[in-house]
Amino acid sequence: MKLHITNSLHKVKNSKSLQRIILFTLVAIVLSSWLGYWVYSKRYVSTDDAYVNANQIQVAAQVSGEVTKLYVANNQFVKQGQLLFELDPSSFQAALEKAQAQLAIDQAKLIDTQLSTARTLSLVKQKLLSEQQGDDAKAQLASAEAMVKLDEASLDQAQLNLGYTQVLASSSGWVSNMTLQQGSIVNANQALFTLISNDLFWVDANYEETDLQNIRPGQPAEIKLDMYPNHVFKGVVNSISGGSGAAFSLLPPENATGNWVKITQRVPVKVVIINPDPDYPLHIGTTATVTIDTHGSK
Repeated sequence: MKLHITNSLHKVKNSKSLQRIILFTLVAIVLSSWLGYWVYSKRYVSTDDAYVNANQIQVAAQVSGEVTKLYVANNQFVKQGQLLFELDPSSFQAALEKAQAQLAIDQAKLIDTQLSTARTLSLVKQKLLSEQQGDDAKAQLASAEAMVKLDEASLDQAQLNLGYTQVLASSSGWVSNMTLQQGSIVNANQALFTLISNDLFWVDANYEETDLQNIRPGQPAEIKLDMYPNHVFKGVVNSISGGSGAAFSLLPPENATGNWVKITQRVPVKVVIINPDPDYPLHIGTTATVTIDTHGSK
């Protein structure tokens, strides 16, 4: 009977020891997990308030005219220097020919004036004409030379204007937001459509101000787009905005009154995508999640 009681006591003690071990293990796991999460959250700062962006070029003609030929369509990819559209060149060709004719006339007049001035100055030197007549001849020569220079400038401008009737892509990228049609009348410097350049893509990540303490340019980042959840883009912090998004809004908040609520502000951080993949084309305005390694370097 005594042996049976002793065995029972040993079992109870072993059970309590096992419970203590399990409890301590669970506590250790929880503490380790919490510590690991705390360390991770301090090193890696993340936000899902982020949007893809790129350089947007507003395409415009530098002269006014009628669109006679249109070589591209909406959402088409074009290469730098590719012809986008043409304007009617007839009036510009006529202006060029007129400038060429005027230059030829004034050049002929200049030659005659040069010869006449040379004769006049020779006679002045021989005291056969007055000094005043010599000065008048020099003034006429200077006027003729100025007229030729003015004609040359007009000719250069006419040649430029004729060249401007062909509008070329200033960068490789995608034609977007196009409503231009053949036969449209366009004005000089009027924005006609957008060219989204493919030379650089970045993400504007709006971080809470409390996350900015350890963010620096040059730090590496991982970018996941909502449209490609299984693909990770690599990025690097390029710059941090000098103000919060609210500071640049059309109607910034007015906090000078006595009744206000403190709201954590968000500051845009520019993260450049360094490994764009043609299999995963990027589209401006699409949403992303950005995670920055604040202990890393480029």
